[in-house]
Amino acid sequence: MKALRLAVAALVCGFAAAGAAASPPASPTLGAYRLADGGIASLVFVEGKLRLAEYSSGLYRTLTQASPGLYTGGPGASVPTPVSVRVQLESPTRIAVDGRQATLLPIAQEDVSYRDGPIRLAGRLLRPAGGAPRAGVVVVPGSEPASRTTYDLWSWFYASQGLDVLTYDKRGVGGSGGTYIRAATPANLRNLSSDALAGARFLRGVPGVSKVGLAGASQAGWVIEQAASRSTDVAFALLQSSPAMSVGRQLAYDQLTGQGWKSPGSDQDVQTKLASIADSGYDPRADIAKLHVPVLWQLGSVDRRMFTAETVADLQQIHNSYITVDVYPGGAHSLRQTADGTVTQEQTAPGYVPQVFADIAAWLRAQRLGK
Repeated sequence: MKALRLAVAALVCGFAAAGAAASPPASPTLGAYRLADGGIASLVFVEGKLRLAEYSSGLYRTLTQASPGLYTGGPGASVPTPVSVRVQLESPTRIAVDGRQATLLPIAQEDVSYRDGPIRLAGRLLRPAGGAPRAGVVVVPGSEPASRTTYDLWSWFYASQGLDVLTYDKRGVGGSGGTYIRAATPANLRNLSSDALAGARFLRGVPGVSKVGLAGASQAGWVIEQAASRSTDVAFALLQSSPAMSVGRQLAYDQLTGQGWKSPGSDQDVQTKLASIADSGYDPRADIAKLHVPVLWQLGSVDRRMFTAETVADLQQIHNSYITVDVYPGGAHSLRQTADGTVTQEQTAPGYVPQVFADIAAWLRAQRLGK
């Protein structure tokens, strides 16, 4: 394996002349930062825009450059004004979030590749400083044409909790071979499940990694449910906004909500409208019943892209004692805090349901997987 590089060591730093004030960095260093109070924040690029996430409060904002070294954000995830958050770049390894100092965590990163049969998958490995053995997690893509950095908000959080983190370009995307297919057909889900397991095997081979789990949201849930039920390479799973219902009924719900842009009415209204829709396509319930590894399953109560009420009912009926289910009031599909869960409200939300990341951290510690 190539020598790993520390994010802090990869930077070239100039020194200010004696007696002169140092200029702020030209651009922010992406990664996870530890605040003075012990909390964790991250700077990530999502959809071409710089974002700030603060995990203890759930705060999530898009940042724009206001002046050299100063970035500002508004009151909502994609609402730039009025300014309510300020991030000052103080050095390549230090920022200040509304005046609170934060220091870049020493997390090494390396571009890697591995194979799933004839398909080459290209990805990135994050390795936090610290001793071994420790757990690792593979972040599994959802339905979008995701790259290895698409889920950095989650990847840096997992790394900040002491896990090695593997992300990868979905097949047919970026440096990965194969053909990208969005639809959750049985054949595509089998292929994606195989890709996820190839990642788990690769990560298990990294020196110091003792056990490996899978994490992901939305369509990735079907992939993970299938993979984790069929391989001993998976030791745990973390699922967000993931369905326990069949693909056919999930697609019917998606139509009712206009793919998340409108409210379909009460849960009872939805159940009435779906009463005539038979299960079709992949049905994960048999695989969920076979899971014999710890699973944290996080759901939003007003998810307009996945029907939470039916997924909860399915999980209650399966009654698998390995699964911990948390449902967050006001949580949308993204698990951002909203009133009715529509995409419009996700875009204007101030951030995530605050307890989401705290619950992940506590669960990891309880399973002796995180620090």
